[in-house]
Amino acid sequence: MSNDNFMNEDLVKTKVTYPVLFKRLWPYARREKSLLIFAVLAVAGGATAGRLIPFLLGYAIDHGVVAKDYGIFIKLAWGYLALEVLRSCFNFANIYLFQLFGNRMLYHLREELMNHVQRLPLQFFNKTPTGRIVTRLTNDVAALGELFSEGVITVFSQFIVICSVVIAMAVISWKLALISLISAPIFIGASLYLSNKIRDILREQKKKLSLINAFIAENLNGIKVVQLYNRVKRNRQKFENLSVDYRNTNMRSIYAYAAMQPIMNLFNAVTITSALYFGGLLSAENSLAIGSLLAFLMNVQDFIPPLREILEKYQQFQNSLTSAERIFTLMDEHREFELENLQKPELIRGDLEIRNLSFQYEANLPFVLKNVNLHFQPGESIALVGRTGSGKSTFISLLQRFYDAPEKTVFIDGIPVERIAREEIRHHVGVVQQDNFIFRGNIRDNIGLGDPKISEDQIRKACETTGYMRLLKRTGRDLLSPVDERGANLSVGERQLIAFARILAFNPDILILDEATANIDSESEHIIQEATKEITKGRTSIIIAHRLSTIEQCDRIVVLNQGEVMEVGTHAELMKAQGMYYQFASAGAKSPLIEDSKAEQKSEA
Repeated sequence: MSNDNFMNEDLVKTKVTYPVLFKRLWPYARREKSLLIFAVLAVAGGATAGRLIPFLLGYAIDHGVVAKDYGIFIKLAWGYLALEVLRSCFNFANIYLFQLFGNRMLYHLREELMNHVQRLPLQFFNKTPTGRIVTRLTNDVAALGELFSEGVITVFSQFIVICSVVIAMAVISWKLALISLISAPIFIGASLYLSNKIRDILREQKKKLSLINAFIAENLNGIKVVQLYNRVKRNRQKFENLSVDYRNTNMRSIYAYAAMQPIMNLFNAVTITSALYFGGLLSAENSLAIGSLLAFLMNVQDFIPPLREILEKYQQFQNSLTSAERIFTLMDEHREFELENLQKPELIRGDLEIRNLSFQYEANLPFVLKNVNLHFQPGESIALVGRTGSGKSTFISLLQRFYDAPEKTVFIDGIPVERIAREEIRHHVGVVQQDNFIFRGNIRDNIGLGDPKISEDQIRKACETTGYMRLLKRTGRDLLSPVDERGANLSVGERQLIAFARILAFNPDILILDEATANIDSESEHIIQEATKEITKGRTSIIIAHRLSTIEQCDRIVVLNQGEVMEVGTHAELMKAQGMYYQFASAGAKSPLIEDSKAEQKSEA
């Protein structure tokens, strides 16, 4: 857990501007177009009602107070009440509709993002810490959601209010409006400059938060190792360094936010002072009525709050923009590559053929498999033998299409695997691994994985076949017994039995056992070996194992060494040949294979 390796740069490859942001979000917004239209109409209605109120009060001054016609106040009072009620209704409508629109659009985005992440290739998850992905799926999506649930509502509605205020001021006196707002570009420019600085700080802030989340997720997942090797103090120091760095970045953003308020207060003072001074001069010259001046001043006061709101939300937009960059960087990750016009065979016989297969994970890395040529007949059981790094697990991953082999090198029933949809491959090829993932829930759901095609009877039959049902009855539990996260309340052997029952319930055409009996006790191993004999009948089976008792049962054995096929044959044939397999199987032999096997078995114990 080198600090340099762990804290690698959380790169944001997709730079997003506001036009790009709204262009990319438009497909989600378009699904709720009717809501958007009604929300816009509500905003326009509220702005219109709001601008009529200063005119109404100005009219009351000029025609009621100045003209001493006090009877007009009764009509104006009812008119004012009607306008306020109307404005309140429009405001409620626009807030509700925009919130509804934003939440529905966010729902579409979240669903598509999660679906996209689940279809990313395995290489992405190997290189990207889980905490970083979680941050983008939760914190960043939530921050982007604020853009529409709060930001867009405020900015759009307040922009309409500002436009209506400027129009109202110009109708009263365009000269006074021009004088009052002449300083606006300077203050707005200063505010935008400061907001852009805030955006850079927020981008750095999110990067540091992502590092913290990734560090926490990794260390909580490995908490047993952390405590066992007394790394608590060291990890606490690393977390403190990350936390201090994040705190300092937050303080920079707080300072920048604090500087924004004085700028707006100064702009407010300059604008109202200009309106009062020059409005008084115009009124003294009888160029502007008292009621009109009052209406103008009310409009000036109404100009500042929406502008302040827009600038504040602009800062929130900056926060959302940095989140959008991270989300769209994730969205731009390429999914697992698929060709067009793929085949979806309903039944696979299990004829596997490997032709001149050479594979490397990346162009700058050495080959893991070198010129492999193999042919497995339908229903045949094959053992893969070799020391760690010989290519066994890579071979299995290529069969499942977690990685793409070179075209026309791996065939299933004579069809190149790249011509078969990944979902179909993984439906027909089942794998039981050495370390199987167990979900929080209950035993039944961990076996059936919530697949509606897997019936209760299939689950029970799978448990009976593996002998797991006997274990459950002996311990007083059933299929609905709770399971903690990662199966923490289950023994290693029981987790392996669940994995066997799971594979039996799904009944694949090709079965792969990847060190499936490595971590279980002798009693459970005997149960599973008996079940293995049953489930491998009539289907192609590939078994990776070091235990001789498991290997001897296979029809053929393939010995791999540094990615190359060294020997192929039955147990008897290979023992007779006295090659690498013979050294592996012979008691007391000192070969790399047997040393590796003993080391692994010792670590398992």
